[in-house]
Amino acid sequence: KKDKSAIKIGIKKNINHFALLFADSPESVLQFRELSGQNSTIISKIESRPGLHNLKGIIEKSNAILIDRGDLSRQVPLEKIPFFQRLIISTAKNQGTPVYVATNLLESMIKAHQPTRAEVNDVISTLMDGANGLVLAAETAIGDFPVQSVEMIRRLITQLELWTPNTSIEELLENNF
Repeated sequence: KKDKSAIKIGIKKNINHFALLFADSPESVLQFRELSGQNSTIISKIESRPGLHNLKGIIEKSNAILIDRGDLSRQVPLEKIPFFQRLIISTAKNQGTPVYVATNLLESMIKAHQPTRAEVNDVISTLMDGANGLVLAAETAIGDFPVQSVEMIRRLITQLELWTPNTSIEELLENNF
């Protein structure tokens, strides 16, 4: 009931992008679209076992996919998250559906002005796997370094845009790379 009320308020305010939390089936996406309007953009969050089992159908009925690694890690073993992430990204990309990744991207930057090396590698790997975008959450909502978090993501994206498999060590060492 609360969700239906929130959707109605959004529609009144001309909001046409809605996120479906815990998308668990193609039918749930269709029901959500019915409530939010046929021309709305539905971003389905994959964060549960049923969502994984019904992934292809959910992707087919959605305008975009958001992988919530935090909630998903409560449903599947942590050591399997990288593999589910890659599977979800490749499945969405194969169906021509944009896919975004959220949760714990630069978690250390909630309290530190720099990310860990592992976080930097994770962000680049996520983008190289084909994610269309990244969603910062706690880093910018409650973190001590929200601007620096966004700047770090921007710098990482810039470096990735410059990189090719043929980039030399000398090029990587240049300041303007």
